[in-house]
Amino acid sequence: MVRYDIQTTLDFQVNRVQLKGELFIPSQAVFLAVLVLDEKDDKFTDRFSKMRNFLNERGVATLFLKGLLTQEEREIHANRSDVNLLSDRLSEITKQIRNIEGASSLKISYIGSSSIASRMFRAAGNADTQVESLILIGNGLQEYSGKFLNTSVLNILGELDFTGRIVNRSVLSKIETSIKKVYFVPGSPSHFEDSSKWFLVSEAIQKWYLFPEKRSREFSEF
Repeated sequence: MVRYDIQTTLDFQVNRVQLKGELFIPSQAVFLAVLVLDEKDDKFTDRFSKMRNFLNERGVATLFLKGLLTQEEREIHANRSDVNLLSDRLSEITKQIRNIEGASSLKISYIGSSSIASRMFRAAGNADTQVESLILIGNGLQEYSGKFLNTSVLNILGELDFTGRIVNRSVLSKIETSIKKVYFVPGSPSHFEDSSKWFLVSEAIQKWYLFPEKRSREFSEF
């Protein structure tokens, strides 16, 4: 059967609210990367849009979620910090993806900044979501103790982010998973504001998807 690219904006009904996601599935896709933005800060919107396009052009499907709250909900500070609410919504959206034609057979991965990793950890820990891997960008991981038997973890840090190395290493050491790796962006501090450094972030992620069987050898230990 011939497969064609799928591009659409989806409405997810979650907790009596409607959330939007931009879906693109290249015809040859094996992985679906769910890109999750932080409701507290829109500075990564443009960078994640570029990453999405980069991955799509190289055969990786994406679902771009520009937050897990409605505009009205964002006005309430407590909502933006409610990890249980946000992770439950991410879990529900992930389960709904399984019912989308063309996406049901794809391996699902989460991509987001380390500062919002808690919601991704909790969602991935839900047995119903079946998340293949977590990709955490930058420093700022918060404490989490959990076990992911079938989920791999990649943390992407700036080579010059020495504080991030210490903090993230400590957090990740408490998480049990089959594969736990790090990629250091050469010559970069923590936020990858230089477009060439952000390109290296996207390139590392593509490599993660392209050769999953080589992750243990191609990526570093902390």
